Amino acid sequence: MSFEKALSAVRALIAKELVVRGLSVNETAKLLGLTPAAVSMYISGKRGGELVQELARDERVMALIRSHAEIAAEEAKKGAKKPLDLTELAKVVANIIAQRAPQTALEDIIRERIRLEQETATRAMAYSYRVRNPLVRALFMQIATDSLRHAEILTMILDYLSGRLKAEGVDLGDEELEALASEESAMRESIAELYKVGDPVVRALILSIELDEQKHYQLVKTLQLAARRG
Repeated sequence: MSFEKALSAVRALIAKELVVRGLSVNETAKLLGLTPAAVSMYISGKRGGELVQELARDERVMALIRSHAEIAAEEAKKGAKKPLDLTELAKVVANIIAQRAPQTALEDIIRERIRLEQETATRAMAYSYRVRNPLVRALFMQIATDSLRHAEILTMILDYLSGRLKAEGVDLGDEELEALASEESAMRESIAELYKVGDPVVRALILSIELDEQKHYQLVKTLQLAARRG
């Protein structure tokens, strides 16, 4: 993000805060070294771009903005006429954004994946209602269910990364996890005979079950490793 964009967004936020504190559009314009028309556009949201909305949701940024606006408003009411220099404030805000950029990008990726999973679930569910073959219907229902579960898991991951969800410890012993892993392994072996069924849809459903059991086994093993480290 360029410094100019950060400065423009900071101006927009400062302008809004100054007006909230009782300064007129003309007074705010003089304080920021802008035209009244420019201030009006900042206040209405027509200038500053999406970055203004993004910064308005950041508590650290808004604490700085409000602090600067409070001081500036008090000085203006005392008769100060010197335009505000927002250069240093814009640099600080730009640094805050730069520090959180990788995390923000990751969260955006997760949100997009959640959207795609939900769309897939909706489409697969609609297909399941259209088909008459109960086996094919079961296949589409499984896709819909899996996609909804994926969306739910990704939502929890998003909450965890943003600090809204706390997740510490496994809370199960190694013996309990090993028992579950053994059961999952045994279920994979017991389903192997079903591959002799010739129907391709049946085989696809059996494969999906086997892949689930394999996944469950790997998940339990991962939990065991996490519990031992933890």
